[in-house]
Amino acid sequence: LTIMTKRIAILAALVAVAVTLAGCGFKPPVQWNEAEERAHALAALGKWATGVEKYDVDAMAGDGILAAGFKLIIKEGSAVPYEKSAADLLKELREDEQQQLAFRKSKATGGAGYELDFRADWVIDSINRSSATVNTLFEVWETIEDGLGDDVPGHIENGWWNSDKGTIEVTLVRTPNAWKMVSMKIVFNAGVGSTARALSGPVGLGFGIGKLPSML
Repeated sequence: LTIMTKRIAILAALVAVAVTLAGCGFKPPVQWNEAEERAHALAALGKWATGVEKYDVDAMAGDGILAAGFKLIIKEGSAVPYEKSAADLLKELREDEQQQLAFRKSKATGGAGYELDFRADWVIDSINRSSATVNTLFEVWETIEDGLGDDVPGHIENGWWNSDKGTIEVTLVRTPNAWKMVSMKIVFNAGVGSTARALSGPVGLGFGIGKLPSML
């Protein structure tokens, strides 16, 4: 065979392999170390929680954390659960982004000095080479720079308002580069919530976590 013929044969073989692989569908990475992957999955959820606190939209709902087909389910007390797609969630988070970030600025720069503390202790229920199920009890605590006044009644400790608590269950899928969420179910506990709900109404934009920015 001539050199040119050999090159054509090699190229044809590479194309055939690529076509075959493309038809196989997604496969998780071959290497597997369960202890490491548990740490990676928990780290992904830790970054999501930090995103909630800082109102970092990409950390909460960007391509680096949400898998294709992601669904968010929210349930408040005895109310009927409702769903949001990734597109709807991202749209709502973006709509509220400027207000949320402005509220987090110090009062000296025109904000309220708002802080949100999202407390969670993630527990992995199951994990394998392709997916994981993780759950947590959570609490949301909020404050503003000069402290909370009488217009925010309820459970307040050291200037922080316990605005919500409940449970979260997450299903993640393992991709070649990261663990990503394919579903999340948030159940808000109506107990803490009776005062909080009376003040703020039903869960609104995004994940429904954080009440003060829409109240004050």
